[in-house]
Amino acid sequence: MIYSTVLLLHSWLRWAVLLLGLATLVRSARGWMQRRPWTAADRKLGAAFVGSLDLQLLLGLVLYVALSPVTPKSLAALKAAMPIPALRFFAVEHVFGMVLALVVAHIASARAKRASDPTARHRRMALGVLFALLIVLAAIPWPSLPHGRPLLRLP
Repeated sequence: MIYSTVLLLHSWLRWAVLLLGLATLVRSARGWMQRRPWTAADRKLGAAFVGSLDLQLLLGLVLYVALSPVTPKSLAALKAAMPIPALRFFAVEHVFGMVLALVVAHIASARAKRASDPTARHRRMALGVLFALLIVLAAIPWPSLPHGRPLLRLP
């Protein structure tokens, strides 16, 4: 029961991460191109994106470390799991990609805060969010993949 609930939350939160990331990217890119001032709304949207990624990672780690029936078997026999694409994806690739995306998003946010002028803030945030989103998109188990999961997991 707990596993399915956390998995459901993890699955649905992906859409918040993607939407907040896309909104942050669009707003930052516009601010960069139009040389707009950095506002509290820019800061809050960036923080919401990074915060949603943090929560997504927390739920993912709970699944990975404590609740998943697949992960312990994959990690116990990692060498044997590596040739099996689905096991390798969830034991290594998915986790590594998402942690990397989170690190990129945090670095982008920190670098944007430290920039002295608004254009640099927008540029740093736009590029960092773009890279983070590309990594997230590459690490999602899309339904068309052999190890894919449904786009909308239902209870």
